[in-house]
Amino acid sequence: MIARLDHTVRLSRPADFIAIVPYMLGFHPERSIVAMAFEPGHDPDSGARGLRVSVRVDLPEDSEDSPEMARHFAELLTRHDIGRVLLIGYGPGWHVTPAMDAICGKLSDADIEVIDALRVEDGRYWSYYCRDPECCPPDGTAYDATGNPAAAAAVFAGYVARPDRAALVATLAPVGGQDREQVTAATRAVCTQVRSTLARDGGQGWYQEGLTQVGAALDKVKAGQDLPPDMVAWLGVLLTSIIVRDGAMTFIGRYDNDTHIRLWTELTCRVEPEFAAAPAALLAFVALRTGDGPLARVAVERSLSADSEYRLAELVQCALNHGLPPEVTSGIDHAGMAEEISAQAAQYPAGTRPVLPEGW
Repeated sequence: MIARLDHTVRLSRPADFIAIVPYMLGFHPERSIVAMAFEPGHDPDSGARGLRVSVRVDLPEDSEDSPEMARHFAELLTRHDIGRVLLIGYGPGWHVTPAMDAICGKLSDADIEVIDALRVEDGRYWSYYCRDPECCPPDGTAYDATGNPAAAAAVFAGYVARPDRAALVATLAPVGGQDREQVTAATRAVCTQVRSTLARDGGQGWYQEGLTQVGAALDKVKAGQDLPPDMVAWLGVLLTSIIVRDGAMTFIGRYDNDTHIRLWTELTCRVEPEFAAAPAALLAFVALRTGDGPLARVAVERSLSADSEYRLAELVQCALNHGLPPEVTSGIDHAGMAEEISAQAAQYPAGTRPVLPEGW
């Protein structure tokens, strides 16, 4: 998992780095190892401008799996042309130490300098590198992450650190209550209308209707308005067409990234779960594009929970697994692809029709 920080925050002490990690990841890590990765040749004592990304991996359940995990970890950092890292392991020593030793060895083989390697547990940290008891006492060094200036700066910049990864996953969970009842009823009505149209003449204008609905939804979200249940239902249904979904991607660049994140998050949570694959995959793609690896990862999982073979989600997952940087996607001219996708829709009108899930 890779995350980036796009604001300047000054970091100098180990406690500063520990405090900023949850804001880079979006949650407080547990049983993990995180690498704070710097530009080649950067001196971390000079500030945070050289901090490029943070990379997080889960600690393996079995210490025998540490070498393979370490190999993958080193490959990710090498692919990003990382020169120096500060490592932070979260958990008890028996769990962290074998993985930390394996990672340090692989990074040494890859000529990546480890500035320091820390272990964090229960509000204290230990250094694997510092042997000075006055600097690094055997019983660890206490730290206060909540009162740390780096954490305060991250909060001021709008970053959020949820209690754990489960809390981040919960932000994409299906809504319940009255809204769920209203969207369910609206979705059934839309599906009935769609089946009737398809049975009668196959329907025309599915692609243009999809673009109209997506554009209207983006306008509402940008204006701070909630989407009405019938719009949620129509978008969920129309986006089951791959061509319509691709058409939705042509709005990237025409609206700011935050508007896209908010729209696809709202739709992921509010559409009927069987219709969540497309909006969740679109959310994952935009999150990948903006460098929000943690959000991209949980959005991929949400998409694949609706359709285990959803191709766009699988592509984003592959990019995450291989540590591809956001620049790979941010350089794509999505708006410029509109004409090409429109021509495809005109040539293959059957491909623009909604594909209703079984039971709908």
